[in-house]
Amino acid sequence: MLPQKEEFLLRVFDSITDSLLVIDPRNCSIILANDPFWARLSLSAPEVMGKPCYEVMHGRLGPCQEDGLYCPIQETARLRRSVVSDKNYLDDQGQEHVLQVTTYPHFDAQGEVDLVIRLERDVTERRKMEESLAFRSRELQKTQFQLEKLFEIARERTSKRSVPELVHFLYGIIRATFPDAEPLFFLLNGDNNQFLPLEESPGQAAEPMRRFLRRLEQTGLVADFVRYLGEAPDTQTITFADRDHLPPFFKIVSEIYPSWLGLPIFAKQHCLGFFILGSHQHQGYSREDLHFLHALFGEVSCYLRFLIRRELETNYQSAPLPEKTAYGELIGQSKKMQEVYGLIDLVAGTDATGLITGENGTGKELVARIIHRQSKRGRGPFVVANCSAYSPTLLESELFGHEKGAFTGAIRRKKGRFELAQGGTLFLDEIGDIPPATQVLLLRFLQDHCFERVGGEATIEADVRVLAATNKDLYGEVQAGRFRDDLYYRLNVITLHLPSLRERKEDIALLCQHFLSRYNLKEGKNIRRFSTDALEALMDYDWPGNVRQLENAVSHAVILAQGEVIRRRHLPRFLKETTEGAAPMTLAETERRLIWRVLQEASWNKHEAARRLRVSRSTLYSKIRRYGLARGMQAD
Repeated sequence: MLPQKEEFLLRVFDSITDSLLVIDPRNCSIILANDPFWARLSLSAPEVMGKPCYEVMHGRLGPCQEDGLYCPIQETARLRRSVVSDKNYLDDQGQEHVLQVTTYPHFDAQGEVDLVIRLERDVTERRKMEESLAFRSRELQKTQFQLEKLFEIARERTSKRSVPELVHFLYGIIRATFPDAEPLFFLLNGDNNQFLPLEESPGQAAEPMRRFLRRLEQTGLVADFVRYLGEAPDTQTITFADRDHLPPFFKIVSEIYPSWLGLPIFAKQHCLGFFILGSHQHQGYSREDLHFLHALFGEVSCYLRFLIRRELETNYQSAPLPEKTAYGELIGQSKKMQEVYGLIDLVAGTDATGLITGENGTGKELVARIIHRQSKRGRGPFVVANCSAYSPTLLESELFGHEKGAFTGAIRRKKGRFELAQGGTLFLDEIGDIPPATQVLLLRFLQDHCFERVGGEATIEADVRVLAATNKDLYGEVQAGRFRDDLYYRLNVITLHLPSLRERKEDIALLCQHFLSRYNLKEGKNIRRFSTDALEALMDYDWPGNVRQLENAVSHAVILAQGEVIRRRHLPRFLKETTEGAAPMTLAETERRLIWRVLQEASWNKHEAARRLRVSRSTLYSKIRRYGLARGMQAD
């Protein structure tokens, strides 16, 4: 029976379709191999049986490890466990294959590795499929990243107040999307007879463009390039592959960059300039990359044209504009809001706990979201917990979670807000209403970033940044004994105070226009502006509910208005009642107040005020002298 059993085992051994060998790790000799192995090497058993595997399989004179090469046989003998690795080889037709090599140890009676079993499986198709899936995954991630960048451009573009600032912003977006390439912007001035110097742009954004223009100046081709753009028919993309059929100035691009693409920048069939994306390495660009660039310039071209025309009209000598009129969804150009924007940039660059103070409706949660989005945690979760919305028991469970059976109704384990915010930011709104017992738990978390669920014993660590907000005088609460002083100082590492709307009335007109655009879109209307009396009513009110109340008032007016203008009768009742009792004004007084309001809205930029009033600057100067208007004075 024994010979028959061995013969049966050998038939089973040979019937395995994958290559199978048994090797002695002490001298690397082949003890046994199955038919698929002989077929793969086009050899027979008598030719190789007993010979070293490195000689049969690799044509070497000595063991692989002596030359520092990886040997799965010796690795298995050393580790006394199975090892998996990949090996490439060419078949008889010269086609490359990938083998997955798995080696298994066999132990003798003394527990030593006396044999190693080597299994070779052809995984070429599987690897190709894995590579294809990995490629598609990278492409999808790239597409998602590009969509996020387009959303960022749509959100932030109008906060850039000059051409150099907008170019620098776009430069950062494009470099983040194409890290191995250099963006070059060639923008025509308003007269389309030369390129804008972009002298105020940081060197990193403008230097590649300046280098290229210097090369064109040396060859006398700048005028040809400007003339070409003046005649550019459409936004067709040009690449380095077209270099043999392009004007001479494009051949200089090919001398600098082995790979590049370019496209004219159009706004309403008007050519603003040309964009080039150049790479010092050979690379191709997908159709999705081209779509992204076209979408990017489609998003900013009209605003870019507006900035170029404004700089031409003012001959680069207009009064300085505020740094920003908006920061994300936060709207305002007053001095107080400029200070807030600066603090947001500082706070977002750190990971410190922050306290945001201000009245209800000033936008504290909005500021927290902007800080989170601009910080290094921007891709992590942003979780909100309103500390005044829960009873003391429920608040503790909401923040820290609870175990099953921790209290009546706890039918399952629940994660708290701290766990849900892992890797991101937790925003604690109305922190002044947190009960004393929960204050102790919060203080402990801020000290060592650890907590336990309600009813649990396991200590949990969480990498979470905490931002808190309150409309109360938190220091006064500490003095009154209602808020722990140690927790106050832990929260108050960085404080950011939001001004009330009555403290920044010069932002009301800007906010009204912002909300008008929003609710026009929501209600499907095309209301263009506010009448003078409506704007005066909005400016004169003190807005105890702040920006939130103003937004509701504009929403109310948009719903009621039927034409293209919002008038005083369309405003909520509380605004009409505050203005109906006012004494009628003369035409001159009405004109005086209107001019003063517009000057305030334009930050006393007389060129901008004249444009809004639709009068010449000389007329505006005359009326300012007539009415004795001056910066800092009151309307009445």
